[in-house]
Order: sequence, then C-alpha cells, then structure tokens
Amino acid sequence: MKIYTKRGDTGQTDLLSKRVDKADLRIAVNGAIDEAMAFILMCKHHVNDETIVHDLDQLHGFLFSTAHEIALDDEQQTVITADMVTWIEGRIDDLDKRLEPLTRFIRLDGNKTASWINLARVTVRRAERELITLNKERPLNPLTLGLINRISDYLFTLGRIVEMSH
Repeated sequence: MKIYTKRGDTGQTDLLSKRVDKADLRIAVNGAIDEAMAFILMCKHHVNDETIVHDLDQLHGFLFSTAHEIALDDEQQTVITADMVTWIEGRIDDLDKRLEPLTRFIRLDGNKTASWINLARVTVRRAERELITLNKERPLNPLTLGLINRISDYLFTLGRIVEMSH
C-alpha cells in the first residue's frame, strides 16, 4: 500500500463521515491536537519517572480520543467522559502536593525537560483556543473543553515539578 493517495491534492481531507476542506476548523483543531500529542511523546524521552511516563501516555490517549470525537462530527456521539477529567484532576492534585504555592509568573525553562513540557502545554492551549472557536460554531461535548483545559493544567504542574527536581 502506498503512503500517498493523491486524494488530498485538491485541498480536501476526510473526517470520519465526510470529506471536508483542509482549512475546515475541525481539521485545524485536530492538527493542533496532533502537534500537542507529538510534544507529549517527546516529553516522555526526557522523563525518568515511570508514573509520569504513564501519565503522559494517558494524556496522549485522551488527546487522541478528543481528536476522534471531533472527527466524528456528531454532537450525539461523545468519547470524552467525566472519568477522564476526574483522573487528570486527581493527578494534578497529587503533583501539586509536592509544590510550594505559586506566587509569581514562571517561565518553565530551568532545564530541557521543563522546556519540552512547556512546549506541550502551550500547544495544548492553542488547541484549546481552536476548540473554543469550534464550539461557538457548533456545540461540543462540554467535557471535551474541560478535559483539554485540565491537560494543560497538568502539564503546567508537571513542568513545575520537573524544574524543582533538577
């Protein structure tokens, strides 16, 4: 099977149920999610803690599920659940217990790992902005918006942990 199909040469691509323009907002959202997933996978190469590696795999899976939900393009078919959001909140709370209260703006650039995590975080934030724009166009699963917000919160908290431990 060849990797190229030439089907996209005219500026069209596929959602799960139909062809759309490559400039479609759903494609932009999923593109930003794809970038965030790539950064999260890169972060795994810089983390030695197996629990954190597992967390990053979970976040990657949640983002993949988010992209799937967007590609379904059907507000009646949801993939993101409250349990996913609750899981991330629990992990954030566990990490936050190890940190001093935040009292100032921080850059998350104290080491290479924190910088990669920060790149993942800001990419998730961009995907979130795209998702909010899409939500204005057509209602999305409210849990999806909460999930992506928590993913960036997790990454910010993880970045703080990594800076503290190096």
